[in-house]
Amino acid sequence: MASIKQYKTAKGTAWRVQYRSPDGRARTKQGFRTKGEATSWAASNTVAADTGTWIDPRAGKRTIGEIGDQLLEHRTHLKPSSLAKQQAVWKSIRPKWGDRQVGTIRPSEIREWIAGLELSASQIQQYHALLAQILDAAVADHMIPANPARGVKLPRRPAPKKVYLTIPQLRMLADECPRHAPIVWVLGTVGLRWGELAGLQVGDIDFLRGRIHIRRNAVQVGREVIVGTPKTHLCRTVAVTPFVLDMLEPLTRGKTQTDWIWTAKDGGPMKNTGSTSWLSRAVKRIQETKDPNFPHVTAHSLRHVAAGIMVSSGANVKVVQRQLGHASAAMTLDTYADLFDGDLDEVAGAMNEALSTQA
Repeated sequence: MASIKQYKTAKGTAWRVQYRSPDGRARTKQGFRTKGEATSWAASNTVAADTGTWIDPRAGKRTIGEIGDQLLEHRTHLKPSSLAKQQAVWKSIRPKWGDRQVGTIRPSEIREWIAGLELSASQIQQYHALLAQILDAAVADHMIPANPARGVKLPRRPAPKKVYLTIPQLRMLADECPRHAPIVWVLGTVGLRWGELAGLQVGDIDFLRGRIHIRRNAVQVGREVIVGTPKTHLCRTVAVTPFVLDMLEPLTRGKTQTDWIWTAKDGGPMKNTGSTSWLSRAVKRIQETKDPNFPHVTAHSLRHVAAGIMVSSGANVKVVQRQLGHASAAMTLDTYADLFDGDLDEVAGAMNEALSTQA
């Protein structure tokens, strides 16, 4: 229970409140002009302590830098690639916010900061997300009553442009880079992520059943390739055509079950393709010599190509979801809604036929 006492000051007298905070520490709040003000504050403070909304007046002096460093240090649950991205973002925003006391930050400052960032919408959202997460941690530890970053309007990301190739176009691309043709066909028909492809070992391919088992993800972080679990942390099995299996079989000869299908020069999993890779050079050659309208294709966009081929071959959304490793069919529909427009035509046609019959 709080104790309210009067004390002398250079200008006369004032009132102080002595109380015990929820963490068990004895604390003092002073400077009240009247006993009534002190009593009112003590009552509000008691309610806050009882309802779990009490804020430590000293904790608000901790800096964003302290909290952010601690937050990233404890994010051991993140995949190495995700953690590396967050560390890069933190390195960029720490100079701006690191020395600021968490209790002094206002929403207007964050809005001004967002407006002044000359970055893409995606990068701005990443910067804001990390700052907001740090401030969420401060709210959870009762350092501040509310998160000043929440509710700040952010620029919208433009809808990602998906690239779809026909099977003849996919064949043209594979023929343009014969040494890497099996990679093009696996990515463009099976729909693996690059890290899933790079993480394939001989024992992951079931030639008898026509299946590939996705058991690991080999992701490049900086100059190093780190092998971990698949993106969703769940292993899955996907279908692969005999046409593609025939290309993979020679790559497994003379290897053990745990050998990589494709290897880098150091013997480990291969690294991701870049803007000057064999794939980008093949696309450029096609555009310059065969088809100037050939789409710009990356390793990741071949995953969209695979989705397009699956749907055009008659696969339903659940099959595409399982093949691509999406968390839900809703995610598949959100990503590839344009591919399922034909289903709408079928529904409209069936409804029209039924209505015409009853008329």
